[in-house]
Amino acid sequence: MPLIGPILDDRTFEQLRDELVKRIPVYAPEWTDHNASDPGIALLELFAHLGESLLFRFNQIPDTTKVAFLRLLGVRPRPATTARTLLALETERPEGVQVLRGAEARAGAVVFETDNEVAAWPLESLAVGKTAAPVPSTGDPARAAAENRRRQNAVEALPAAELGRARAGAPVSFYVTTGVPADPLTDDPPLDVGTTIDRCLWIALLGKNSTDPQQLRDQTLFVGVVLDEELRRPFDLVARDPHDPTRLRADDLATAPPATLWELWNGPGDAAAFTPLAVLGDTTRGLTTTGVVSVGLPGDFPTHPRGQSGPGGLDSPPPLDDEKLAARVLGWLRVRRPAGENDAIHRIRWVGVNAVGAVQSRTATAELLGIGTADAGQAFRLTQRPVIAGSVRLEVEEADGWRPWTEAEDFASSGPFDRHYVLDAEAGLVRFGTRCRLPQIGERIRVLSYRYGGGSAGNVAAGAIGSLTGVAAAKVRNPLPATGGADAASLADALDTLPAEVHRRDRAVTADDFRALTLEVPGVRRAETLPLLHPDTPTQPAAGVVSVLVFPTEDLRDPGAPLPDLALLRQVAAHLNPRRLVTTELYVIPPTYVDIAVSVGVRTREGNQPDAVRRWVELILRQYLAPLPPYGPEGGGWPLGKAVRRAELEAVAVQVEGLEYIEDELLLARRSDGATGGASGGGVWTPLPLVPLRPWEVPRLAEITVVTGSPLPVGAGYGTPTPPPGDPVVVPLPPEVC
Repeated sequence: MPLIGPILDDRTFEQLRDELVKRIPVYAPEWTDHNASDPGIALLELFAHLGESLLFRFNQIPDTTKVAFLRLLGVRPRPATTARTLLALETERPEGVQVLRGAEARAGAVVFETDNEVAAWPLESLAVGKTAAPVPSTGDPARAAAENRRRQNAVEALPAAELGRARAGAPVSFYVTTGVPADPLTDDPPLDVGTTIDRCLWIALLGKNSTDPQQLRDQTLFVGVVLDEELRRPFDLVARDPHDPTRLRADDLATAPPATLWELWNGPGDAAAFTPLAVLGDTTRGLTTTGVVSVGLPGDFPTHPRGQSGPGGLDSPPPLDDEKLAARVLGWLRVRRPAGENDAIHRIRWVGVNAVGAVQSRTATAELLGIGTADAGQAFRLTQRPVIAGSVRLEVEEADGWRPWTEAEDFASSGPFDRHYVLDAEAGLVRFGTRCRLPQIGERIRVLSYRYGGGSAGNVAAGAIGSLTGVAAAKVRNPLPATGGADAASLADALDTLPAEVHRRDRAVTADDFRALTLEVPGVRRAETLPLLHPDTPTQPAAGVVSVLVFPTEDLRDPGAPLPDLALLRQVAAHLNPRRLVTTELYVIPPTYVDIAVSVGVRTREGNQPDAVRRWVELILRQYLAPLPPYGPEGGGWPLGKAVRRAELEAVAVQVEGLEYIEDELLLARRSDGATGGASGGGVWTPLPLVPLRPWEVPRLAEITVVTGSPLPVGAGYGTPTPPPGDPVVVPLPPEVC
């Protein structure tokens, strides 16, 4: 059971003062002036203030004991995690602006640091792809003939070699130029590179008025890429699209990134159409997640005159319809997979140059921690906290000079000559153990640098970051909101999880182990373990298979039916994969929602407002059917596979105060084709007394109506007001002028 100690003495200053004043008549009856102006009362208030301070210190003893108990067992509460985002820089300087790693970017009082060096150039970018042109309609003969002439003219404009192949009978594929959204947060559809005719992403480098192409030779270009990692809606574990590239196996989610080729187009008529570019850094994991790719430009950049474009064939960039944009093109980058890769580049939501990642942290300067004593259990406190694990650079001055020491999780695997220390990130404590080498008497201990920060305050909105400290010649913005920040676990949370921590020892064996470890990942609100369930054959038990179903903390697209994105699934897979048994085949899957509709007719008691009662009935039903804690039948979200019963929902609705009874009966329906997507998702509502759910499904309340009187037809919604009879023309009458 949790070790939660009682408050030993919770008396306040006022209570102590009143108690002392009440004792005056017993010990000093001649003392009759009990006003605050009396010197004796002033002394009593002073003693009451000192007594309150002592009681406060006294009440810390249980917490201190609990912390010591946690340390004895080697249990570490979850530390604060840092938020991360992507920054895009703009400048007008022809020579560019260099921003070093660790530069501070601010969103009000929240400080971020760049996680890499970046060079900002006076450039813009435009990412496009070659999307297959729609098949011309045959319904209008004149329009079809015009479209055929347009396509024939396009073929005649091809280079001689390509034109000859087309006339010889080679298949011809027509395409249109489709752009990547300029804003990653808009509702514009992303560009699915895997469905383009050449499976390539084309990036046009656009010059500004101040751009000097000569300055870009042999320089590094930092390209930010935002992948569309949202799962396709509706998601159905059984009826998944066989061509859907979403992979659910943990090994695939956390596998090594695929290869990519970055090339610079050399211009039309060049024998070597492309110049391979060196990829100097890639945080996108081969264009599978959001990040930055650093590519080196060649010494002969630009490789063709400004604004020049090719004929639009397979090995030339697609034409741009905007002539002003086409005139600004300095060069074209082509990104593709090598021929041996069996994966493609998928949905791209944004591409921009001068990009760099940023993390919510600050770098501390060097500190002298103290001098060794050769005693076991030496501990030294850093000045800043919480400290980010793995960022501390610690050295000890030994007989032959300063030697670096290594941070370890614990001292279980340390040998007598290992230079190891353990970091308590939340408290900012550096500890030396008993089973490894210790700082000896007189050996100084210093920290060269470390990073500190973290917490939910770092989850700032898109566009909140607007300044770079010490960089005046460049503007900065974050096109994406910062995500991943979480506060450290409290002492109460650590004590609540203590039995499970001691039992599993950071290993996933039982179903509860998988669930508890998944909840440690920031952004996960609920997790369920489904043993023996394989996503490809969920109705047949599969030996050795474990599927972990993940619910995110929030989903702004559909708060009532949240789906995780691929980034969160990757984080869960990366967290669970090293902790599972070798014989366990692990999958990380999102939930499958089943659309249901509810219609209720109510009668209110005399003296109660009908609108208020209706709103409360709707709210309590939404909360009862919600998939996330603290809602649901037992506060943990709607249980997986639990059938939705009409009688159960009626029993919940009648608990609303002011409700006399339910008119007729509550109506419950399910979308007959199983489709999801809200009230406009299509399909037919089928009334049922019970909606059965499979073990991996939860309900989604797609439609609910609560009215006074008889219930409305289920799934029909509230409808629109009835227009006046006769369909008149409604004209506003202007005011009368005297």
